[in-house]
Amino acid sequence: MVFVLGAGGCVRRDGRNSDCRWPGETSNHPVSARHLSADAEFAEDLAIRYADAHFGLRSPNPSEKYGAERDRCMDRLFEEIRKEHGVPVGQVSGSLGQSRAYIDMAEVLPFALLYSLAAIVGARMIWRRYAPAEAGWAPGITMALFVSLAFAAGGTMLGEVWNWFVEGHRIGNNHMSYRADRLFWAKHRFELFAAALMIFWLAAINAARRMRLEHFNGR
Repeated sequence: MVFVLGAGGCVRRDGRNSDCRWPGETSNHPVSARHLSADAEFAEDLAIRYADAHFGLRSPNPSEKYGAERDRCMDRLFEEIRKEHGVPVGQVSGSLGQSRAYIDMAEVLPFALLYSLAAIVGARMIWRRYAPAEAGWAPGITMALFVSLAFAAGGTMLGEVWNWFVEGHRIGNNHMSYRADRLFWAKHRFELFAAALMIFWLAAINAARRMRLEHFNGR
């Protein structure tokens, strides 16, 4: 959670509004790729807030023009960023969702650690229930294979919910909208499922080795 909260601190929070108004900046920052990406992300969030407040389902006047008005507002805010930093508007829009590897790591790593701990506990429980000294290796291996699939599937689904939740906390807006499709978990579901399987199998192998050593030492 320390990583997640630290990532949240990198998000601009002053100047939030639902009026499609770019608040500008009070200090001069170098126009780095990371800073430009952060500005584009902030503009996108302001556009979504604007559309939610004036055209969303919970607004006083819900409208089918929601998407068009959101995009129109975003284009206007991107133009303000272009003027502020003196860069092409295409560079501003192109920086959206870029330079966020450190953010993805901060959001995904805590859940990966929690999943690894759960896998270790689960693997040890399997080998205690199906001790090789009593029932041989086949029952424990079979159960570990089945449980690993359940763990990996459940972990992948929970991880995506986690990623959604912490990103919403980071940007200060629970309405992710289409931004959810850019989340690391949404773009790498298969790879993360495979990684979750591998983590559980490694935990199971390590637990089996420990059980075997304990059995020999007990003799």
